[in-house]
Amino acid sequence: MTRSKPIRSAREVAFDCLSRRALTYMELETRLKDKGYESTEINVVLARLQELGYLNDRELALTFSQGRLKRYSRRRVQQDMRNRGLETELIEQTLESTYSSDDEFQQCLNLAKRWWVQERKRCDQKIQDESKKSLPRELFLQQKIARKLLQRGYPSDIVQKVLNQIRSMNDSMSEG
Repeated sequence: MTRSKPIRSAREVAFDCLSRRALTYMELETRLKDKGYESTEINVVLARLQELGYLNDRELALTFSQGRLKRYSRRRVQQDMRNRGLETELIEQTLESTYSSDDEFQQCLNLAKRWWVQERKRCDQKIQDESKKSLPRELFLQQKIARKLLQRGYPSDIVQKVLNQIRSMNDSMSEG
């Protein structure tokens, strides 16, 4: 005598999904389709959730963008938002209100400075541990920081400017 679980409504499943994290319209629609619900039922549930304010792509896009502002480039956030199924026009509007090119350069510079100090300490420890060096330390640090910034989605021209600025700051500190 095994009792099967009662079949949950699409609405219950949708609320369950949204209780874990904010989802875009497309993400929730995909999850409900994957669980085998009919398109007509899904559309009714999604429309009702939008009416109630539980499903709001505009608000999610703004929150998502602001949350990544200090850690990721505009291009990376744009790609992540696209992957989550947000409309191109909404993405552009949101990023216009959140990111500016001056801010992006400053963010990139701040990350690079922080990582430079961290990586220099690691590099100094490795040099003490190892008797041979493969690359000059400054070149090694530049390459490592550049890779990390590019992985965060910063454009190569901004990365190059940031590295040049750090290099000139380090040069002036070593001269003084």
